[in-house]
Amino acid sequence: MNEDIIMEREDLMLSPAGDSEPTLRTAHFLKPIANSMNVPVFQFTSSSPSSIFEPKELPLKIHFSGWRYSTHKWVCWVNQLTQKYESVWKKAGIFEAIMSSKSCCILKNQDLLYGVVEKWCCETNTFVFPFGEATITLEDIMVLGGYPILGDPVFTSLGDQKMKDIEKKLNIARKELYKSKTGKPRAPLWMDIFIDKDSEIEHEAFLATWLSVFVFPHNSMLVKSSMFPLAIHLARGNLVALAPAVLASLYKDLSLFKKTVVDLKKYHPDGGGDILPLKITLESPFYLVQIWVWERFKNLQPQPMLINHGDPLLLRWHKVQAMKVDNVRLALDSAIDDFRWRPYVRYADKCGMFYPNGEFWVPFKKDLDKEMLSFVTCMRDSELVGFDSVEQYLPHRVSMQFGMDQDVPGYVPRFNETKEIAWKNYCRPISDSNLYFPSRFFEADVTMGYAKWWRQSALDREDFVKNIVKRKRSATSRKHRPHAGTFSKSGVHLGFPSVSVEECEPVSKEYNCGGIIYEHKHFEKDLKDENGIKEAKVSGDIIVLSDSEDKSKSYAIRNKVSLYGDIIPSNIGGELSEWGVEDEIKSPFSEINVNEINKESVRSFTLDNEFDLENRIQKLERVISKLKEARFGHKVEIV
Repeated sequence: MNEDIIMEREDLMLSPAGDSEPTLRTAHFLKPIANSMNVPVFQFTSSSPSSIFEPKELPLKIHFSGWRYSTHKWVCWVNQLTQKYESVWKKAGIFEAIMSSKSCCILKNQDLLYGVVEKWCCETNTFVFPFGEATITLEDIMVLGGYPILGDPVFTSLGDQKMKDIEKKLNIARKELYKSKTGKPRAPLWMDIFIDKDSEIEHEAFLATWLSVFVFPHNSMLVKSSMFPLAIHLARGNLVALAPAVLASLYKDLSLFKKTVVDLKKYHPDGGGDILPLKITLESPFYLVQIWVWERFKNLQPQPMLINHGDPLLLRWHKVQAMKVDNVRLALDSAIDDFRWRPYVRYADKCGMFYPNGEFWVPFKKDLDKEMLSFVTCMRDSELVGFDSVEQYLPHRVSMQFGMDQDVPGYVPRFNETKEIAWKNYCRPISDSNLYFPSRFFEADVTMGYAKWWRQSALDREDFVKNIVKRKRSATSRKHRPHAGTFSKSGVHLGFPSVSVEECEPVSKEYNCGGIIYEHKHFEKDLKDENGIKEAKVSGDIIVLSDSEDKSKSYAIRNKVSLYGDIIPSNIGGELSEWGVEDEIKSPFSEINVNEINKESVRSFTLDNEFDLENRIQKLERVISKLKEARFGHKVEIV
């Protein structure tokens, strides 16, 4: 049980999309890894045509009891207690989660939820997309939900008599509500007992409400007595690991949802007849599934809210209207260029997470920084202990979500005989002598063995392939590969349309290249002089720079990314290989149009744009420097 978490070895690596030549480099993997490339093909949960469904045609009624919206009464109660107990909530690691419960209203998009649940595999607790496995991890629960990963288990008992006396008082108050008209301890009635009543157990009652309504909710909004011990611990600032319990509840509900839908075929008799309606209740905070999709799938992401530093990250999606998507399944299947493996590296400063600018190894010690230890726990397979279930957690199947390379995942035995055994597995000692943390700019690859295994396990199956939109890979997908080797002499498609120099006509615009603004009337001349290029023509969204004597030395710049000055070669043949700048040339495209940029909009960039800007400027400077050095024979400083 005390195996190392990370393996480092040299291997032949491919991009996840298979759009690169195999490259021999040092790679880092999450363990366990299968011992042989000839491992048995894994059969994922069926997504065959018999179980694929259209939401509007289903006789299924779903009640999302964990999808709560705050009431005016709850907001007032939070505001009243914040000043007094904020430090306690921060000590217990629940401050951000409590703030989210009062200020975040996530509008449900049921079609999106249906579509992503169709991809769920109950055996691996992962979503199976054509481009690979992905899942909701402890990192997602910590960053989006604000729940702590470390601490005592949720089933921890009360230690001293004073804590037990408080539990007794809470139970007495709860029993009184059974005498009310409703005969149940519903949350609104429970709050009336304590708000503005100067009760000595108000804080514990408040936390019991929060846990029962927003974290581990009940279908009828009842305040559950099973939450009392946990509320008492949190009221004293004791750290409790809420994240694994919340994630366990999500995994349980995702599997319930998927299995129910698959079983619906039983209620569609071949010879006709009545369709029996079904109803399921999902008690987990299922809105986190929708937010997970929005954070990771750019093609399904609506415009988020701008938030202030220190606000809960969840507030980005407060009352945001979902995009209208005609076919969610098709959008998910064709998202190979639009899936963000590591969305939270953009919020490294805001989230306080451990996303370094450069990779490094850290010697492990018992007093490891809490942020580092939390991140390491996210990357290790374990058992997630909830209140009513124990779910297996397999992050090594989705290593690229942590900036690690992906190899064929190994088998992980279960340790779920009891909650106590499962919890010991979750918090087992770390045996690595050194811990590896990848750069937040690094994009991971897969081994050749994994590519072969994946084709056999998923991509060769008709039910996965038939919905994939086969298209050429765009430059957005391979942003930064510090260890990449030499490209193939045959070249790689970068997503530019084929435009000949003769077809290009100058247009009246401003262009920003390499940090220099060119007016349209001077653009061609200035750009040619600055870069030693003999021709520079503009056509629509494409700017073509070329050497009139050697058409292979040509470049293309898209207006949409001219704010960042990205210079991308339209031909990566022997010329660039000889220059030795392949590693630096793969800059991503932005969705920002230069014509829409002004001083105010630049100041109001979102965190996404700030991160991209920082990354691209650094790479652009290196690209231009190497290009000029190769052309002029000496190093040219960029100022």
